[in-house]
Amino acid sequence: MPRLAPPPPDICFYPKQAYAALLHAVATALSALDAHDDGLARAMDLGDSIDLPPGAPNALDRAALQAAAPLYFASELEKAGLLPTADLVCGLFASGTVTQPLGPTAQLLHAFWRGRRERLDANEREAIFARVIEAPHFDVLMAGLCEALVAQADGSDLREGVTLSARAMSMGEFLAQRVDPMATLAARDIVATINTALGFLRDRLLQVAFGVNSLWALVAIARQQDGAPAGAGALQQHVEAGRSGQTVLLWLAEHFSETTPQLDLGDPAQRGAVEAAQRWLASRPLAARQQRPQRPESAPDAAYPGYPALQMAM
Repeated sequence: MPRLAPPPPDICFYPKQAYAALLHAVATALSALDAHDDGLARAMDLGDSIDLPPGAPNALDRAALQAAAPLYFASELEKAGLLPTADLVCGLFASGTVTQPLGPTAQLLHAFWRGRRERLDANEREAIFARVIEAPHFDVLMAGLCEALVAQADGSDLREGVTLSARAMSMGEFLAQRVDPMATLAARDIVATINTALGFLRDRLLQVAFGVNSLWALVAIARQQDGAPAGAGALQQHVEAGRSGQTVLLWLAEHFSETTPQLDLGDPAQRGAVEAAQRWLASRPLAARQQRPQRPESAPDAAYPGYPALQMAM
């Protein structure tokens, strides 16, 4: 007598984390800072045993770029208003304004509020960002690097290769000069604070207490309290720029010392860097995309072959 085959095993579909991409970017930032510490320690151990010509990229430059990437990611989250929102929410909770029961999240809010004087405040964070991610020069160099990455991926020839090399060198030198030990310590402090803040800002009970249903809707309400109205979609553009820019800058840290960086689109990491470059360009405001950037005075002419060289006034 024929028998029925046993049923197939159950398939378990795990729910997708709503903020998986953001949390992955935070984990990447923390990992990059650990890599910076390891790279800096190795560079210090080498001492002067490797004699490089003046101005040549070295291990210290690579370590600086590994710290610059998380710092840029944090600067975009600052523009979105993530940490100011966390401070505002914790202040309201500590003052008794939030009366709804929040469960274990209440302990996170208490701890964050008690430690507010042990971390960098908004003015200190802004000072670090302004010194390292110096506008508008950073935006010009970043746009040039991303455009060169995408162009190299579309069709590699001598022109695209030289352009990518020159723009990578310009961005690397720009950031390596600005990332000092103080900036590195600040990056670790800020990223750790972001990680802690996301632990309670993502809580559904907290969001419901403020009458919203998402993290970015909560941030948008907080920005309105500060007189800076913005929709949740506009805030997520900063998050996308931060995530994508961090990926591009970590690629730069790996290839900064190469004379002619080569892209292997079969490598998932390098393909991801190209995709991140395109996403960064797409996340820019429309006005910025349509405006022709000015060549930074500190950038070599080779990095911007389409721009006229600066003429010395006689």
